[in-house]
Formats: sequence, structure tokens, C-alpha cells
Amino acid sequence: MVKANDMTILPLLSRHEAEDFLYKESRLIDEDQLEDWLKLFTTDGIYWVPSDESSDPDIETSIIFDDSRQREKRIYQLRNKHLAQDPPSRTIHFISNVEVEETEIPTEVIVRCNALISEMRPGDHQFIQQGLSSPRTFSCRCLYRLHQDEDEWKIAIKQVNLIDRDLPLENITFIL
Repeated sequence: MVKANDMTILPLLSRHEAEDFLYKESRLIDEDQLEDWLKLFTTDGIYWVPSDESSDPDIETSIIFDDSRQREKRIYQLRNKHLAQDPPSRTIHFISNVEVEETEIPTEVIVRCNALISEMRPGDHQFIQQGLSSPRTFSCRCLYRLHQDEDEWKIAIKQVNLIDRDLPLENITFIL
């Protein structure tokens, strides 16, 4: 909370502002503006899809655990015809149930939301790869730790908790 005029206590980030941030992130992913998506992260930010949301990614396997170097590598591969994304996936992100929590750090907040991600890879499914022309939906609960850097918010952690993470998952080489 931030004091305004020494009387009113305002939240550091409102729910509406958090929604705007999440909508922008979703749009950048869906419109394939992935270099701009990278800029939403802090320099030490993490993009994490755990196999168990209570796991420690330093000692247990994750579905995805990308630091800044790995995120850049992922985008490079997507841009340079990575076989698992040729043809590239098209996605639409739906965001709901956004909540904002303060943390013990004055310049950070936790943002929680639910997301549905619809993904489609165009093409002839009988010609090259399994899964082409078959729409898929991913349901998840997301947790973001956002850090305020001057006047802009950056992602310190994006944790995507898939609800079906304990079932076989095919080709998640696109951005959730």
C-alpha cells in the first residue's frame, strides 16, 4: 500500500491495472510479438511450468523452467523453424479471476489468475506431424510475482500450473 496525501491508503497495483498487464502479456503472445514479451520480464525473471506446483525447481524436474537465457533461446528457436513448431502454433489466451496480493517487499505484488489457452497448429495432420489441425485447450492457474521497476511492472516469476500436468502432455514448445 502507498499513502497518498498522508490520509488515503492505495493499493500498489489495482486489480484493474493487473488485468491490463495480463491482457497485454496475452496479446503479445497471441500476436507473436515474442521479443516484446521478453521485455516484460525482469533481468532475472523466471518462466516456470512446474510438474508439481509445490516442487522446488532447483532440485525437481519441471515441465518448463526458463531463466532469461533460456527464454531468449526458446524465442530464437521459435523464430528459426524449430521442428516442433513448424508450422507455428496459434494461440488465444483467456484470463479470468484476477486477484492481487501485497508481499513483504514494498515494490512487489503477487497476481493470481485462471487461464484457458487455446492452441492450434495448422497443417495436414497425416503428412508430417501428429497433432496438426487438432485444437487443444490448456487450463491453468497462474501466479505472477510482479516487480515495480520505476514506473513499470515487470515479471519476476510467471508460474503456470496446468491442471492436467500429471497426464501425458504433447508438444508444449509454444508460450503458455
